Amino acid sequence: MSDTKTKRLNQIFDATLRLTGEVGIAGLKMSNIAQEASIATGTLYIYFENKEELLNALYFKLQKESVPAIINDISHLAINIQLYKMWKIALERLVDNNLRIIFLEQFVISPYISESNKQIDIGFKNYLKQILEQGKSENLIKDANSDMLITLIIGFVRSFSTQIVNDCSGQLTEKSIDESFSICWDAIKK
Repeated sequence: MSDTKTKRLNQIFDATLRLTGEVGIAGLKMSNIAQEASIATGTLYIYFENKEELLNALYFKLQKESVPAIINDISHLAINIQLYKMWKIALERLVDNNLRIIFLEQFVISPYISESNKQIDIGFKNYLKQILEQGKSENLIKDANSDMLITLIIGFVRSFSTQIVNDCSGQLTEKSIDESFSICWDAIKK
């Protein structure tokens, strides 16, 4: 992909994230995205046929840069180390651009999400469930419903990243990463 195309796509994606934070996914219009990205609406349609295609491409990009992308690199590690690495990456990405949280939370429950993107989300949650089940069998993780544990983990990382951005001027430190993971780990460990 050329530098110009990459730059233009990043402008479009950044504009989409900003506008989602302002008007939500339902309020997004291609013309407003183009204006926010400082491009002509016709140019936007060269890159994306419609809003659904744009939103799915953005979701795929965000997921590619996030936790699901590292699963192959960490799957051989101890359970608590895998969870820590996922925790750290998720926090860093979300604090780096808190608009991701707004977009991700809205997009995964929207009618726009494609079947392939649903599978990315399901695949990650299944991997997390597999780790938790393995942890239960090794007496490391509480014998609680895995979906409940996943909700606890994901909810905490999202809420904590929002708190960092809003109350701590976006200052994420190694200490806050370690302490927050320790609290989460204490909540799920046996």
